[in-house]
Amino acid sequence: MDNAQKAIMVGVGLFITIIIIAAVMLITGMGQELITGGQTQVSNISESLQAQLTSDFDNSTITGAQVISAIKRYYQDENMILAIKSSNTYTHYGKITGTLSANGSYYEVPSVSTNSSPASIGGLSSPTDASYIPSTRKYSANLVKVKGTDNVIGIVFEAK
Repeated sequence: MDNAQKAIMVGVGLFITIIIIAAVMLITGMGQELITGGQTQVSNISESLQAQLTSDFDNSTITGAQVISAIKRYYQDENMILAIKSSNTYTHYGKITGTLSANGSYYEVPSVSTNSSPASIGGLSSPTDASYIPSTRKYSANLVKVKGTDNVIGIVFEAK
């Protein structure tokens, strides 16, 4: 009887161990699904927030003061292209840059890269500085999207 009791105890212990391992695997699988779903939701929220923040500049006419304010707000954002277009030349202020091409009411960029030499924002409102933006001048603001998607990654201000 002593051996039978030991065999039963070992069997019950083994059964309990299998149940615990199965429960841990089930919980781990559910946790991974939750993490994946959470990452997707955060990504969607981020994209919609970016679109909401930049919707004021979607194909609109704004003043130089608003341009200065937008540049000061977004120039350190590592996910924004900021450019001022005057006479077919672009001055980039953001931490990223790309080759811009007009596509109707917005600009497209096939890819982005780090902007190693962004323009200084120190003299935007100083008339003696080369990067001066007159506060009363009118600018056309257009969004920049990644080519083939609706992801907004920047703003182009075109002097009128």
